[in-house]
Amino acid sequence: MSTITVEPIRLLLVEDDEADILLAQRAFERANIWNQVDVVRDGREMLDYLNNKGDYTDTARYPRPDLILLDLNMPGIDGREALETMLQDPKLKAIPVVIISTSDYERDIEFGRAHGVQHYIIKPIQVDNILETCSAIRDFSIILGRVS
Repeated sequence: MSTITVEPIRLLLVEDDEADILLAQRAFERANIWNQVDVVRDGREMLDYLNNKGDYTDTARYPRPDLILLDLNMPGIDGREALETMLQDPKLKAIPVVIISTSDYERDIEFGRAHGVQHYIIKPIQVDNILETCSAIRDFSIILGRVS
């Protein structure tokens, strides 16, 4: 008889607003998503995290995430620039990305489509849009875990 093991995936939340970070964490809890969520606060930190540079050199503590929740509008390197940089790296471009933004402008939504993002959430993050995102992502198990 074969056994199935499920390994929890790791999420990376790229968000500069503390209130939005707390709202996202509460929405995950209410949606019964208990995966590890690491938080970075701008595009530069995201790229450092993904490349294990700067404060993120410890690969055991900061492993590559399995899903990125990316805010577009941040100071410094914003989400657009960070995403474009990430997609130029063959090792990073396979990581699924969900955009979270206050913007409902069609040009921002189209930017996400053009860059292969999995889903676009308009803030605030709530249980309903987390569950909607789960069902919209091509491989639902990405949110809950990896089956091996």
